[in-house]
Amino acid sequence: MSGSDAGASDRWAKVERSANRVADYGIARAVRTYYLVYLPLEAAFLIAVGAFIAVPVFGLSPDDWPTYLGFGMSIAAVGVLVGGLVYARKRVKPLVRPQRQNALIWLDRPERKVVRDQIFGKVPTAGNHLPALRGIAVQIRQGLAVQLLLVPGYVLLCTNQVLLAISRGFLGFLWLWIPLAILFLTTSATVLWQFSRTEQFLAPTSKGGHPEV
Repeated sequence: MSGSDAGASDRWAKVERSANRVADYGIARAVRTYYLVYLPLEAAFLIAVGAFIAVPVFGLSPDDWPTYLGFGMSIAAVGVLVGGLVYARKRVKPLVRPQRQNALIWLDRPERKVVRDQIFGKVPTAGNHLPALRGIAVQIRQGLAVQLLLVPGYVLLCTNQVLLAISRGFLGFLWLWIPLAILFLTTSATVLWQFSRTEQFLAPTSKGGHPEV
């Protein structure tokens, strides 16, 4: 066995210790519950509270509704970001068991790319490391779920800034926020696609099969 083969074997032995038997016990269901139940209530409550506080604090009139609505969205954005992190820790993290160190850290960069390409369906799956690949997919899925839980907070923040720019006549700032919003939406769509691909990878491999490329 060459030195490079021995090094790869050692790395994969560590990966298998970190990833084997790591399983997803309902991440997708938890994310859906957050978006359908917790997020609407949290966002509506915080926007209302922020807008209510802004009226007496800033001495605003009813005609200044974009300003106090924007202030309410600022409060909601911070609250939703914090709430997403708390939800991820309390509701999502316990659904990945056992909790272990990220297995990908043991691989070098080209190996990590190949593994991610297999999980995301870009290349065929290598059957010799399938149990470890399943565990890595679950660990990646957990990280993607956290990012999805933070998306609403960033949406509120961007919407708030656009509202305030329009209400105050700072239309020049739209040239800053519109490209940022497009970049953010593109990134969010990529995270959602990757989250979906991990589910498509895990479903057939649970019965020893291979996902479609």
